This record gives sequence, structure tokens and C-alpha cells, in this order.
Amino acid sequence: MLFIGAMAVATSLPAAAFGPGSQLGAANQSHTQVLGEQSLFVGDVPAASLSRDGYSVLKAPAPARTASVGGYNCTVDAPAESTRVTWPYDHPVKIGDGFGPRAEGFHKGVDMLAGADTPVQSIADGVVFATGDGGTGGVFVGISHTVGGQRICSMYMHFVEGSLRVSVGQIVTAGQVIGITGRTGNATVEHTHFELYYADNARFDPIPWLNAHASY
Repeated sequence: MLFIGAMAVATSLPAAAFGPGSQLGAANQSHTQVLGEQSLFVGDVPAASLSRDGYSVLKAPAPARTASVGGYNCTVDAPAESTRVTWPYDHPVKIGDGFGPRAEGFHKGVDMLAGADTPVQSIADGVVFATGDGGTGGVFVGISHTVGGQRICSMYMHFVEGSLRVSVGQIVTAGQVIGITGRTGNATVEHTHFELYYADNARFDPIPWLNAHASY
């Protein structure tokens, strides 16, 4: 009889929170391959023409593909260098589960416990490369930025259903509200699961990076 191992969950179930404005230390800095079960819209495949036996057949466009967030690399260039970096919220918030190992598996981001209906903002100028609704991350947004001459992507999860204010391909600015804090997907309380990663697609602890680059 075959035994199927349990899958690691890439998103968040917040645990005990620290005080307002608390920040995690530089805990586990090891990179890990991204996993995920959420879906995102990739786009329509254009119609193609096939030629056979002297006649042509126009194939109907293929349906839109989906891909897991975890399998989507940070490959989209931001239109310009961001001159400002901010936190996902415009004020200090409590931090629940941090980056690194936990009972459910390796946690690839941090849980920011801002409370229900709190606006979430883009951390820098950039372009939206992914949005979706479903899976463990619930309603999510992915944004590509250029900071210090390097491409970096930010991912935000668990927004309130119907609260997204951005779409794929949209240019955003630092501090622009992109959605509302919720608990869609695999979440027990309202919060934002927040991730950062470079073109290698390996998540890293966002707190030290935000401490070094961001301001309110």
C-alpha cells in the first residue's frame, strides 16, 4: 500500500501575536522552494493556424491557463525604480507566525495581524503580476518591484472577497491601497500573509528587509 506524505502549506494560520509594532528577529534565513495551491490568471492563448493537405485550419483559442502562486517566478520587470518603500500597513501592526518552520510546515512569509477591514498597501512602486481567489491563500495579489536596482516581488494573501483594487498589469505606487485585510482561504483570523522573494523564487524573511528599507 502506497503512503502519500502530507503536503506543506505555503500560507498562514497565525499563532500568538506580539505587541503592536513588534518585529521578528532575523530568525531562519534559509531559502526554500515555494509551494502553493492558489490559482492565478495567466492569460488567453492566441489562436493558431495549422496547415495540412493544402488547406488551413484555424484553431480556437485555448482556455485561460492557471498556475500555482508557488510555481510563478518573479520574472516581471517593474516599469521603474521605486523611490520609496513602505510597510504593507501605514502603521505598526502585530506579528503572528513568523518566517520559518512551524507545525504545519515551513512558513514562507509572516502573518501581519492588522484586524478586519484594514487597508493593505503596496510596499513600493511596481506592476501587478498576479491576482486570484482560491486555495489556501484565498484572495491574493503579487506585485513586482525594482528596489536598489534589483527585481523583488511581494505577495499578499487572505484579502476580503471582492476587495481587490488592482488588476494584473496595473502600475501601482508605494503606499497605494490594493485590498482589504480579510480571512479568505486557510485563515482563522483576519490578517495578511506577506511574502518577499527575488527572481530565484525562494522566499526569505521579509522583516529584516523591511526594517532596512521601509518607513511608514
